[in-house]
Amino acid sequence: MTDLLLFQLRRVGRNKQYVFFTVLLPALFTIFFTKVFGAQAENSAQYQEWARGYLVSMMAYGALGAALGATIRLSFDRRSGWLRQLRVTPFPAGAVLVVDVLVGALLVLPSLVVVALVGRFVNDVQLGLGTWIALVGVLWAGAAVFVALGLALGLALDEQAAGGAIGILSTALAALGALWVPIQAFPDGLAAVARVMPSYQYAELGRGVVADGAPAVGSVAAVVAYGLAFALLALLVGRRRPLHAVAG
Repeated sequence: MTDLLLFQLRRVGRNKQYVFFTVLLPALFTIFFTKVFGAQAENSAQYQEWARGYLVSMMAYGALGAALGATIRLSFDRRSGWLRQLRVTPFPAGAVLVVDVLVGALLVLPSLVVVALVGRFVNDVQLGLGTWIALVGVLWAGAAVFVALGLALGLALDEQAAGGAIGILSTALAALGALWVPIQAFPDGLAAVARVMPSYQYAELGRGVVADGAPAVGSVAAVVAYGLAFALLALLVGRRRPLHAVAG
């Protein structure tokens, strides 16, 4: 299984579009948003507030995109015949699915680390070492909710639908989850929608670490609930549409 895991990691890691949209773009957004809004800060304390807020939001944005992109590709692998070909190897279907989950989880880390480094050394975000480690660790663990969602979509959709779904879904999660614009700028109705989005609650995990040293219990419960729901959905879809099934 280790050989298959390394092979899959290399496959996705060589995808230049994947690297750009999940690692480089969130890092660039971190610089852009912080410089634009941070320039309006009246003092260093207010600047730090803006910089920390956008740091967490862009870490969440990159992580959810990485998790979705790494797992939704199941639809592409089914279409190409790769999953059917794996049936003639010693790898059982369950091991193939475990590998895809691990790939999704591991490929979240580069985005989190790169955005964190940009926040610290480009935007001068000041956090203690323990807080930095906790922030990356909490968001890495919480990204499992989007790994589960990506699996469900990858199993349910065909190649063409999956290609469009990842762009639309990532944009919707970021926009409605108040990752691009602070929720304070939202109208009351839209703010209410934002607070129930998995992306918002996921980012709240990181905001809790930065503000209080640990995420709020409510945000943890919300993310766990979403994760369980998406995992159950993936399981149900997988039973109706096995990995080796022909697309369409």
